[in-house]
Amino acid sequence: MRECITVQVGQCGNQIGACFWDLVVKEHASIAKDGLFDASMSTFFRNVDTRYENPIDIPFGNGKEQIKFLKARAVLVDTEEGVLSSTMN
Repeated sequence: MRECITVQVGQCGNQIGACFWDLVVKEHASIAKDGLFDASMSTFFRNVDTRYENPIDIPFGNGKEQIKFLKARAVLVDTEEGVLSSTMN
């Protein structure tokens, strides 16, 4: 599997999803201490360069690119804005 996209539905699903993403980043940081964007990170995240008005994707290439700004590959669904707003910040 090359890319994984999560679907988080409702308040509980979005709160569990937020904890999941936090755990994924912490686990990867404990293993890959050099902070490089590699194939394992590209499974769950997009590495984007936010210096531009329309952020551009930075491909993982040979795993030598530094992590700039991660965007999770997730679809969040909820009828209330509060949980989504807190998750997105």
